[in-house]
Amino acid sequence: MDTSTNYRLPRNIVPKKYSIRLRPDFQAFTFAGAESIELEVMEASTFVTMNAAELEIKSARVVQAENSQNCHVELDAELERVTLSFDLALAPGNAVLDIEFMGSLNDQLSGFYRSKFVGENGEELYIATTQFEATDARKAFPCFDEPDLKAVFSVQLDAPLNYLAVSNAPESGSVDLGDGYKRVSFEDTIPMSTYLLAFIVGPLEASEPYMSGSTPIRIISKPGQAHLHQYAKEVAAHALEFFTAWFSIPYPGKKLDLIAIPDFAFGAMENLGAVTFRETLLLVDPARSSRLELERIVDVISHEIAHMWFGDLVTMKWWNGLWLNEAFATFMELLATDDFSPGWKRWVSFGLSKGAAFATDGLHNTRPIEFTVVKPSDAEGMFDVLTYEKGASVLRMLERYLGPDTFRAGITHYLNSHKFANAETTDLWNALEEVSNQPIAETMRDWVFQGGYPIIRVSTNGSQVTIAQEPFSYLSDISKAKIDKSESEIGETWKVPISVRLGSREQKLLLGSEAVVLDLENSSDLVVANAGGWGFFRVSYDKELLARILSNFPKLNDLEKFNLASDIWAQTVSLRTEVESFFDLIDAIADENDSNLWEVAISALYLMDLMSPAGRRDAIAKRCREALAPVLERVGFEAQDGEKEGTSRLRAAVIQSMGTTGRDAETIATCKDLFVREMSSESDIDPDIVSAVLSVVAANGDEADFAFMVDRYRHPSTPQEENRYLMALARFEHHELIKKVLSMALGEIRSQNGPFVIASLLSGRESGPLAWSFIAQNWDALVERFPDNTIPRMLSGITALVSDESHYLEREIRSFFDTHAIPTGEKSLKQTLERYAVNLAFRKAFLDSEF
Repeated sequence: MDTSTNYRLPRNIVPKKYSIRLRPDFQAFTFAGAESIELEVMEASTFVTMNAAELEIKSARVVQAENSQNCHVELDAELERVTLSFDLALAPGNAVLDIEFMGSLNDQLSGFYRSKFVGENGEELYIATTQFEATDARKAFPCFDEPDLKAVFSVQLDAPLNYLAVSNAPESGSVDLGDGYKRVSFEDTIPMSTYLLAFIVGPLEASEPYMSGSTPIRIISKPGQAHLHQYAKEVAAHALEFFTAWFSIPYPGKKLDLIAIPDFAFGAMENLGAVTFRETLLLVDPARSSRLELERIVDVISHEIAHMWFGDLVTMKWWNGLWLNEAFATFMELLATDDFSPGWKRWVSFGLSKGAAFATDGLHNTRPIEFTVVKPSDAEGMFDVLTYEKGASVLRMLERYLGPDTFRAGITHYLNSHKFANAETTDLWNALEEVSNQPIAETMRDWVFQGGYPIIRVSTNGSQVTIAQEPFSYLSDISKAKIDKSESEIGETWKVPISVRLGSREQKLLLGSEAVVLDLENSSDLVVANAGGWGFFRVSYDKELLARILSNFPKLNDLEKFNLASDIWAQTVSLRTEVESFFDLIDAIADENDSNLWEVAISALYLMDLMSPAGRRDAIAKRCREALAPVLERVGFEAQDGEKEGTSRLRAAVIQSMGTTGRDAETIATCKDLFVREMSSESDIDPDIVSAVLSVVAANGDEADFAFMVDRYRHPSTPQEENRYLMALARFEHHELIKKVLSMALGEIRSQNGPFVIASLLSGRESGPLAWSFIAQNWDALVERFPDNTIPRMLSGITALVSDESHYLEREIRSFFDTHAIPTGEKSLKQTLERYAVNLAFRKAFLDSEF
């Protein structure tokens, strides 16, 4: 069988417009549907093949001119297709296909599904809603479910009289059907891909429209949440105005609804004009939320609105080009958030996200940003840090290299050239080349079509600096990745855009396979090989240059400091340098107050503590206290008027580390005191440190603390509070309490959140082995309950099973997955298992070291 075409639809007949009517049944959890599809017949045909999954086709007929024919229906469940055949061939030209069908409102958070919540009077209520990306529109209606088969959509939704109905376009009318239902009609959409269509019907409330230019913005949520709408309105209006100006292209929709869904497998989804979100990423009380929680909301709203141009107006031709949507939306989100609140220094904090991409891309089981997608499950595997964070990092590197104005002009040219249509990566490179007159395609090919990244080696002989590249990988012994060398996805060489600072001058170069030698004006010049910090590569300095840069650490900018710390830690974990080199870095940053920088050190200390046997943990705790106590003394437990932006984030990170890794008695006592005062309603914990305080209390807590946190989780005042207390439950160390949380993950914890709770439990010294045992014993139930795309994320916590109590589990875990397939994300699982091998190799070296 030719698998390269097996999953693609034939192009003998293509859609021009869908007219769809759907009626959800909230008692039987089914829906009835009817559609009329205007077709363009490209060649004489006696059949039309479409996508359909988990649907019952009740009837189908095709009409051309005066001819009406009933269709023979043949379903292929494996390929998720339906072939409708007819006796008289359709001639090239126009035709209409009418289909009636039935489906189930599933509880799997995909397709047309149901979301449950408890109403203000304690009753169970349901929303019928959609999540179609990547290939689940076919679960809601028979369709041509491929991104390049764009069409116009005309939607009608039958809804109970007191329910709200929402789709992509503005409502055009509503008719009482006389049976307790109404029929709501919507205007036609622009031509768009099936995965961007949305239907939402439920007992929801919409805010009054907030006008941004001529575009009305509404926030839609469960009743009783109107007080949590305002911040999202302000963010959405800013993003809409920012992107309209940046792209110099009008917003492509007629309205913008942002809709909070109680059960939602992703963070948010960019349905044109009807964007759906997890509640915690849309609904917020700024006075009761941390700066990090607000930043995350601004990021996500900005990301989804950026998609209105990158993804909705111009869409990738096929799923291999998903990065054109997601990497650009991530890049644009950062631009918009940085403009919304410059004091957050969003491009600096993005270094942490970029670090996650580095961590994956340094594995032999990495993948290129763009790779061949054959079947639908291949597309599901692309929603990861390589598509989002690496893709955005590569774009930022290119933007800095070309200059912001040139880059922006190229992007606008690309969007104008392909609006209302589809594009692929070469189209983007062509647009940028036309504007910049530089060989963009040749330069970027290495970054997009091969995996991995280089480590740039910088050495000096006193008067000159030599700069060369080699591939970076965490495992030099590739056999530990359980693959052959020929199977490694890490590339060999890259065309690397580099800005080098040599004393007072800066030089740009495009580094190839040959080393470059640069002259120093002064043998003592400070050399920074990733000046500005924008490059997607790591840097290794020889001993002389590293000593020089550490002694001049304050002269680096914030992103350069972060990159240096991240690079040194990566070289420590990959066994390129000794552990003491990392402690030299911690000494160098003693006077720094940047939270991003300290979070590198804090995460490293946590991992080393996790790896340490009981006899060595005290030494790690002591190191932690020595490093962080002066920082905590500087920032304190309470915010001060006029303190520098970012101090609240640093305060939270240091409190949590001191109270857990550092086991500092005074910090633990203060956190418990704050918690007791919150339990007795004497005062609320500062939102910026509440998650840190809860983590410290839980790590040192008892059954009474646990009971209080469970109650607050069950009765939160905001979505953010619900999430804080839920995740704190995963930090308790008593085995019986751990078992209670694991049991909750199979029951009351929403299926969208359960995988992340289990991943957190896997990361704990005491909870890790129990969590793995729970996964192994309840595998079938977990796979059945949780959304497919969250299973790899649940398993990501395996990498932390490196303590004395859990490191021996590697063989058992690998054996388990030899006989238990995951529903999607096989590549992600391989990456997790390799990262586990990396951590175990580092554990051995760390325990053998003199530290």
